[in-house]
Amino acid sequence: MITDKEREAALDSLARTRQVLLDAVEGVTDVQARWKPAPERWSILEYVEHLAVSDDALIALIRRSLQDPPRPETEEERHAREQKIRATPMPRGVNHAPDMLKPGARFASLSEAVAAFLDARGRTTEYARTTQEDLRSHFASHSVLGPLDGYQWLTANARHVENHCAHIRELKTLESFPR
Repeated sequence: MITDKEREAALDSLARTRQVLLDAVEGVTDVQARWKPAPERWSILEYVEHLAVSDDALIALIRRSLQDPPRPETEEERHAREQKIRATPMPRGVNHAPDMLKPGARFASLSEAVAAFLDARGRTTEYARTTQEDLRSHFASHSVLGPLDGYQWLTANARHVENHCAHIRELKTLESFPR
């Protein structure tokens, strides 16, 4: 099981990054939300769509990992693995979204995508608040970081939002961004 301190940290991160997304898209019009700086880049709407579907997908990944036998690790092993994770750079483009999480025009507007994200984040938060599963002893592989335990995947939801909100803020600063 995760500790009370870990649970509180996860809940704080999930709440904080919920607000980070709301702040990042505040005042963005639908025209601005659909704008792309290049054909291969995502729009603000596409980032929010991706985040809306990713939250549930990451919880589903955790639940699937719980079906595997537990692999408890010592504190030293966990610390070494977490140090490696922290030391691994994640520059833009190194971690590609699986097809099921790529934008696909699921939402008609930015407000619809934001509402879907808020619903999904509510489900993630409720899972973090109530799970009694041994998240620390079940693992799923990350394409760049290697094996992450269920707790790390749970907190990755928060970091995932932070990363893409940085991309959204960057789009808004580009000279060609519609004003």
